[in-house]
Amino acid sequence: MFNWGIIGPGGIAHQFANALAGLNQGRLYAVASRNLQRAQDFACLYDAPISYGDYDRLVDDANIDVVYIATPHSHHFHYAKLCLQVGKHVLMEKPLTVNAKQTQLLVELADKHQVVFQEALWSRYMPCFDDVKSWIKAGKIGDIQYITSQIGFAFSHLRDHRLTRPDLAGGALLDLGVYSVSISQFLLDEHPEKIHAMGVINDDKVDQNTSVNMIYPSGVISQFTCTIGAQCSNVMTIHGKNGYILLPHCFWNGEQAQIFRDGQLVETHDFPHQTNGFEYQIQSTMESIKTARPYDPRMSHNDSINVMQTLDFIRAQIGFILPESIESI
Repeated sequence: MFNWGIIGPGGIAHQFANALAGLNQGRLYAVASRNLQRAQDFACLYDAPISYGDYDRLVDDANIDVVYIATPHSHHFHYAKLCLQVGKHVLMEKPLTVNAKQTQLLVELADKHQVVFQEALWSRYMPCFDDVKSWIKAGKIGDIQYITSQIGFAFSHLRDHRLTRPDLAGGALLDLGVYSVSISQFLLDEHPEKIHAMGVINDDKVDQNTSVNMIYPSGVISQFTCTIGAQCSNVMTIHGKNGYILLPHCFWNGEQAQIFRDGQLVETHDFPHQTNGFEYQIQSTMESIKTARPYDPRMSHNDSINVMQTLDFIRAQIGFILPESIESI
């Protein structure tokens, strides 16, 4: 039985805790928040015996085996570094950090201390994306030509939302566009060799709308748009010479995939989650710990670094600059 600790009991941590409660290999042992009452309320809700009013005390708790970090990604690097340095396994929300140099340093720390370090980009662990990848390799829709996706919600009018704040590494790309980048790279087993990006930086100094074309060594193009200024269809389509695969609304949830040929729907595959979709990454992390593998091969350290390098390049092209206080190592 693995004792889990949570750093940052926000909305996404509730989804994590619900999924963990349905698994018998691990339990929620401790919760840390900068607000002790918030940590206590969260711990009470999920029957965790320990709550802390600061993150450092959780990191120092010798009874905790593995930590789930669910703070805004502006704070990922600092707390992951503390956990890895004391030999704790870490599952951390996407994106791992705000730039590739931070990710690289954390990977080196995980290697040095021989602990599991996994990026919690949940789609990578879902059966849906494993199957879609196998269909592509089997030639179900012919040779892949391009991938299109869009992901967006209207957050920009919310003045104090974390996605409107550069000090919390807000904006569309790092929080939303990362799905389009990471899933494309997973499906193609490639990293882009050419990237062309356009973006609109709003008055809050974060990217409100970003549109990107990525060209891969195989010649496949992946196009995506991410936004915090509009409501989108939130679909991904993988286009081949003989048909296409549609991942419908909220494609990153991995709950359905459809195959079309000659404009006609020929197959629909449903992938209902056991709980809410978070269970796959939790199970994967515990399996990694049990088998002493440093990561799940579906979300390797090299992939995490390459995804961050892609995001770095896009940010440079659109002129999206974050405060040095969260960019540093």
